[in-house]
Amino acid sequence: MSLALVSLLSSSASWSSDQIDYSLDLIASYNDSASRLMVDGKSASFKTGGGGLKLDMDSQQLGSLSVMAGGGYSPSQSAGFSGVELTGPADSVFYGGGYRYRYPYTDRLDIDVVTEYVSYDISGDLKGEALAQPVTAAVDSTISMLDVSLALRYALAPELFVILGAGIKDWSLDARADAVIGDSLNVSTLVTANGVDALFYIGAEFDYLDVPIEVYYRRSEISADNSVPLNGLDIRVLLLEF
Repeated sequence: MSLALVSLLSSSASWSSDQIDYSLDLIASYNDSASRLMVDGKSASFKTGGGGLKLDMDSQQLGSLSVMAGGGYSPSQSAGFSGVELTGPADSVFYGGGYRYRYPYTDRLDIDVVTEYVSYDISGDLKGEALAQPVTAAVDSTISMLDVSLALRYALAPELFVILGAGIKDWSLDARADAVIGDSLNVSTLVTANGVDALFYIGAEFDYLDVPIEVYYRRSEISADNSVPLNGLDIRVLLLEF
């Protein structure tokens, strides 16, 4: 029996023997770059957002696993290529998951090791103008982000915590635009970029009307041909525990 199989069986046995608590959260997130990301003379907005559900499976010994999914709508997605500026609304769906291990350092201070992955599939019909001709474009893009961080969680009161975290954001952007200029000229373009950049965040956990709520503000500076600040906001509201 291989070492990997022994490890897997041991891990499965630990999960089955440990008490697991389940919870379901309502989640909302929004990420927006201060300007468009430039790649080889082409540009695309780095904007994601939406609402959905998140299922947590929490083990006191092994940490917390989560899965999430949802969708969203952006009224102002944008892209540019060959001197053509395109803007318009877009729809998105997202999915992801994560893992967190919490180490109680003192009665008030916890140390969290956090990994979270999310991928957005975004599509929309954007419009613009080139050479005095109307331009319409079907734009499809995939934005994925893997955040790995270490955070300090400090209790200001029994039901009030502040969180300070830092780590890395491993991100990628793949966007394709199929455009029609005027009535007949078809043009297609691709924007592909990826990188690993620093991540910082601050958060708060508190109860409102006996409902646990988490709010996080995240900040990165993602880099391709240019560097753009990326600001993010995450909100989680507990729906039920079982």
